[in-house]
This record gives sequence, C-alpha cells and structure tokens, in this order.
Amino acid sequence: MPPTEPAVFAMSTTPFDAKERLDEDALRRHLRFLADGGVGICLGSYGSGEGHLLRRAEIARLYEVAVDEVGGRATLCATALGFASTEQVVEDALAAAAAGVDVVQIHPPRPGPTAIRPRAAEIERFFRDVLEAVRTPVHLTNQVVMVGYALEPALLEELVRAYPHVRGVTTTDRDVAATREVVARVAPHATVRVGVIGQLLDALACGGGGALCFEANVAPRLCASVPAAWARGDRAAAERDFATVITLNEVLSRYQNPRSVKAALDALGLPGGAPRRPYLPLPADEAADIARVLEELRIAEREGIAA
Repeated sequence: MPPTEPAVFAMSTTPFDAKERLDEDALRRHLRFLADGGVGICLGSYGSGEGHLLRRAEIARLYEVAVDEVGGRATLCATALGFASTEQVVEDALAAAAAGVDVVQIHPPRPGPTAIRPRAAEIERFFRDVLEAVRTPVHLTNQVVMVGYALEPALLEELVRAYPHVRGVTTTDRDVAATREVVARVAPHATVRVGVIGQLLDALACGGGGALCFEANVAPRLCASVPAAWARGDRAAAERDFATVITLNEVLSRYQNPRSVKAALDALGLPGGAPRRPYLPLPADEAADIARVLEELRIAEREGIAA
C-alpha cells in the first residue's frame, strides 16, 4: 500500500482488442500512463471501465495484471463488485483483496430496479455486514446516479467513525448542497472525493479531498494538478487548471463515456482500444471533434506525450 492515497482516482478504461477480448498489452500501457500521471486507479468501474460488461474471469485477470504492472507504484482500487446480494459483494471484495489491490470500493445496495429503494435499516445492515467481513481498506460510495437514491450523510459519518478501515467516501450527487453536507460530516474522518467533476473546487473549499473521474484517463496530470495547487494555496493555478478540466469534460460528455474516452486516447496515440458491444466506436466526425479540442487544450503537451 502506498503511504498516502492520491487526491484523484481515474476510473480506468478497460482496453479490448478488435475481437472484444481483454487487451493485456494495451491495459499495461494505460496503467503505466495513469501511474506516471500520479493518480489512483479504479479497475473495472461501471462507466469508463465497462465493468458491467466484464466476465468474472476477466475481472480477476484485470486485478492480477494491474497488481503485477503498477502495484506499489499507484493505489489500485477494485470497483467491479456489482449490485448483488450482500454475500456476493463480500465474496467479490475478499477475492479482490486477495488479488493484491490496495482498496475495494463498495457501492450502496441496489437489489432491484432503481425505483425500488431499500429501507434505511436494510441499507445500514448491508454496509455493516460488508464492513465486518471485509477488513482490508475500503472506499464507500454515495452513488446517487447509479442506485437512484442518496445515502444519509449521518449514516456515512457513523460508518467511517465505526470502521477505521474505511479510507474514503466518493459522493456522486448532482445536488451541491447535499455534497457539501457529506463533506462536512465525513471529511474530518476520511477523505471525501466527488464523482461530479464540476463540484471539485467547491468540495475542496469545503474540506473535500479530490475527485474520482473519467477525465483522468486522458489527462491524469492535469486532473491531479487541481487539488495539488489548491493544497499549496495557489488558487489561481487551481482555477486555471480546473477550467481546462471542465472543457475536457464537456467534449467527452458530449459524445459519452466510455466511447469518447477511448476515442480521446486513440487521438493522443495512447491505447484506448475498442469498446465492447453494445457500445460501438464513435463516428469519424465525433472522434475528430474530440481530437480538435484535445489539440486546443494542448493535452499531449501537458501530459508529456511524445509526438
């Protein structure tokens, strides 16, 4: 385990080859790029990592390759734990920890359609059952977008106080006031990262620690520079780099992750790889628009990518 966790984690892409198989060579190259950029790496995320499309054997191999390639050099977080039964989440978390990752990410329970919300007692019991069984470092998520409901900030505070192995909480809630409350309650006890990149400066101002984002796949150094500048008191640099991150976010969001992220990596000459169906590669005009914005932002130069 690295001595401290980074402020920014990248929701790492999962490169596939032309036959939609896990491309281990491309994966290793991408992991090195992220590690060199100074960000933590979330493996098999349900966005840019296409984790919901991975087979169980592929998830195990994803962790194995990452530990072998950048273990000890970057903080590795296992995120492909699903929205399964409590027992299955525990089993998958323990398997990930045994594979050598540094931390496992636990999402709120979603036992059925997002319209059917678990009761408060069920949510708390889920987290306590998991955290009693999984004693290696854990990140919790308040993943409103995926599960359709927000966790109570008081519950998150109680959990991080009761279980010291909870190292961080990521809150992905478009409600800025709700994000601020999570930061206020949790930040004194564990690192709070935002999953909505547009909230990063606001969260830092309230005591938050950083972000979990897909933009860091393309520009890890740029994304890491925002909380770094803020921490050293250089607000002007933080705001300048944050504005660049937001412009990058706008073009990648326009064409939607993970297709857009892979197209951006391809434009930079980095190993984006093919998406896995039902995702398809972007049309040429959309990929060209992304390439144009990357050039305008001088992303290759900022990231030290050779021409």
